[in-house]
Amino acid sequence: AGLRSRIDALRASLAALGDARRQASENVGQLTKGQLSEIKQMTKNPPEVVRRTLAACWLLLSCERFQGQLSASVRFDDTKDWHRCQKMLTDDGFVQRVMKFDAALLDSVPVVPLHVAVAYLGLPLEASASAQAVASTSSAQPRQSGLRSSASSIRSAPDASRRKSTAPLELAAVLRSCEPCGALFRWLQELVLEHVQRCRLQAELAALEAELAPVEAREAAKEADAAEAEARLASARAGLLERERELQRLWSEQEVAKKAAINLKRLESLTAASPPCAKVEQTTAEASAPQRAAARPRRPPEPPQPQQKPIEVEVCGTLAFVEKQLAQLEVPFLFNESALLEGDVTQALVLPKLASVLTEQRGRLKLILEGHRDASEPEGTDLERSLAVFQWLVGVAGCRPGTLRVKGKGASQGLGQCVVPVPIQELRVCGASAAGPSVSSPGLYFAEGGADISTQARALLEAVAKCIADDDLTVRVEGHTDKDEPDKLALQRANAVREALLSLGVSKLYLKAESCKCLYPLSRVGPDANRRVELHID
Repeated sequence: AGLRSRIDALRASLAALGDARRQASENVGQLTKGQLSEIKQMTKNPPEVVRRTLAACWLLLSCERFQGQLSASVRFDDTKDWHRCQKMLTDDGFVQRVMKFDAALLDSVPVVPLHVAVAYLGLPLEASASAQAVASTSSAQPRQSGLRSSASSIRSAPDASRRKSTAPLELAAVLRSCEPCGALFRWLQELVLEHVQRCRLQAELAALEAELAPVEAREAAKEADAAEAEARLASARAGLLERERELQRLWSEQEVAKKAAINLKRLESLTAASPPCAKVEQTTAEASAPQRAAARPRRPPEPPQPQQKPIEVEVCGTLAFVEKQLAQLEVPFLFNESALLEGDVTQALVLPKLASVLTEQRGRLKLILEGHRDASEPEGTDLERSLAVFQWLVGVAGCRPGTLRVKGKGASQGLGQCVVPVPIQELRVCGASAAGPSVSSPGLYFAEGGADISTQARALLEAVAKCIADDDLTVRVEGHTDKDEPDKLALQRANAVREALLSLGVSKLYLKAESCKCLYPLSRVGPDANRRVELHID
């Protein structure tokens, strides 16, 4: 954390470096024609500080002339270069040239700002030499002999400059000699200082980043190991739970077998203790029974009456400990990302846990995968994230698609870039069945290709209507089809159930029909279970 904070501080300092230089260049742009004429007049017989200020400006603006040269070659020749300096000032585009000067050019010619810093501004040699070393590292690498020559020339450069100048340039002295030249001095001073500071900050940043790289690599390796250990632990827990259930089943069967053995022994003891006379009386009674039966008129046997199971409706929710688990299983995403990323440690930890919760509930738990996004992200990112988690749970973890729903929630709830699993409350029918030939659980099922409500299903809906009215429930009526039926049939089935409930007195404000097509099958092999309507509480 300390390294990262220092790196962030250095980057912020680098970003703010050019502010003073840009302000100085704007001050140059505000020079009037009269002030520029005053500077041009000064070039005929300039004071020493003005001459050196204009010479330093010419060196910086003409830095590309010294591309690839050694430090000793960078100097201002009064005989050869002064007329070039005068020509620079008479050019109508001189001010624009100063204002639009690209400070990055100095990185490719570090010997020029080094010479100006030492010979004209009097900066310490150590700071200027370190700046040149950093800039040289980032540019093209010179030959080894060139490096040695450059180093020796750097040491000799200040001595040569001091022989020609008496003291470093100062703003007050420049302003006394020529006030308009003060703006040029401020610009060249800020430009050189920016270059030196940038090189120093870049050197510190490179050193810190090199130090941080192995630390981040070790952290990533540890997080990957932790995710792998969590996955193995989840698998071991699931296996242990399965074995505990199998052991419980075996214990139950053992208890039943023990009771059966005790009852069998009691029956055998009662049979052995019966007296012989009882057997004789029983034989006589059995012999006379046909005679008595022949004397009585026979009645036709009454058909067995089917037992009517009471129809009950219950609201199926989740246990408190399951809700506590789900509250900790939010799946995070990166900004503007809607796909699950390889190497994302948090996703690798959360997704197996979510799949484990669904597997442990064995179809009793249904979830809505609510996708969320930031307000600055594109619309639809929330739904794409929900679909990505759905596809992983179904395709990779093997969860049943009929226990999941996808939904995009946009940015209205302010939860950021994530997918949140929310348990579904469902109205389920108990005690009676309106199932198809291959469906054993109670529910609202339909014939293949049809949307008609059967007599049995209508009886179930009477109990559902009473439950909705008693509890003031708002219900989402979901229509489903199998993969071989048309999609529109799903909404027809949902509307059929909705109309039936309306006819039973349920207010239309409590009902909302919705088509799920064939997206969430309950069974991969039994299509009867997929031709259904489910009732979820909103």
